[in-house]
Amino acid sequence: MRSLFFLVFGCLLQLVLQGQSSANFTSTLNIQPVMELSLTNTASNATFSTPDQYAGEYVISNFNNIKINSNQNWNLSMAATSNVFTASGTFASANMPASICRIGVTGQSAVLTLSTTSQLLSTGNRGSETAAGNSFDITLRINPGYNYGAGIYNIGIVYTLTAK
Repeated sequence: MRSLFFLVFGCLLQLVLQGQSSANFTSTLNIQPVMELSLTNTASNATFSTPDQYAGEYVISNFNNIKINSNQNWNLSMAATSNVFTASGTFASANMPASICRIGVTGQSAVLTLSTTSQLLSTGNRGSETAAGNSFDITLRINPGYNYGAGIYNIGIVYTLTAK
């Protein structure tokens, strides 16, 4: 009886196993281009109050901090929003040009004169902000000399991240 049970069970198991089937399918993964620019203003204001600051180039290291996350190689450009600073105050000059400012990546010798023309500031490779070259500081150099009146001056700087 026992052997008959195992024989019937074995036959049923064989029928079940022969009745099984499998199927294959293909799944598509669509990865879109992703680019993220994070900007921190670490020293967005400059105060000129000594003759040395007017006589020479006033340097603000770590003016901005840039962090880039991208799944493609990238270019970072910058441009001023205006050819001249917006001035306020009784003695402020209305014609202080953007070109009194020079901008560069901290630790690099190349600096760009600020203008409304977009200029390539830095390039890098895909990766997170922790990848080499994807996180850096900006140095601002200002030299108005004694050519402009006392006042408060503002200018916008636009950083643009694009695929290389």
